[in-house]
Amino acid sequence: MKKQFLIIGLGRFGASVARTLSKAGHTVIGIDQSEDRIQRVASEINDAIKCDATDAEILDSLGIRDFEAVIVAIGEKYIQNSILVTLILKEKGAKKIIAKAGTQTQGRVLSKVGADTIVYPEKDMGERVAKNLISTNVLDFLEVGSEISIIEIIAPAIMVGHSLIELNLRNKYGINIISIKTNKNEIKSPPDTNYRLQPDDIVTLIGENRQLKKLGFIE
Repeated sequence: MKKQFLIIGLGRFGASVARTLSKAGHTVIGIDQSEDRIQRVASEINDAIKCDATDAEILDSLGIRDFEAVIVAIGEKYIQNSILVTLILKEKGAKKIIAKAGTQTQGRVLSKVGADTIVYPEKDMGERVAKNLISTNVLDFLEVGSEISIIEIIAPAIMVGHSLIELNLRNKYGINIISIKTNKNEIKSPPDTNYRLQPDDIVTLIGENRQLKKLGFIE
């Protein structure tokens, strides 16, 4: 399903998130005050706008409520701008705000003013955040190679009520279940093959991306 995302700040992290979401087929709008940064990603996303994101009227004109998530990726040197933008986004009714922080202290401040998720990024983290956003079931995503990933997901409906033996993911798809966190907060690692998955169980899997996609675990 195609979703819309707004990226505020198109440095290394912001550009990485923007490109990954765009490659996955989603609508991406990027904002930055730097003409150079705008030009670097302009051809790879739906729209790149040179403007000051601390201007509440500009953000309001974009229809903040329409975006699946807004990623505040302003450089750590400009933490005051990140705080102001996060406050404005919260006021304008953003569904989800993901804010970049350089330190734990910055992260705590951004959380207090309305950020739902804080990330302490490098380029690969940007890609990881983007991929997490694409699927509502995916809680965490880590590429361990060009073709293999570890993902943490909420047990999908097709798995609920079935035991690991019945699912037989290893033999059918080459996917291994590393651990299960039950809805009672019990950790099963390695999991009992006779355990039947329950709603809201959290499952950690490792497998080839093509097989994870085939089963709809990632996009």
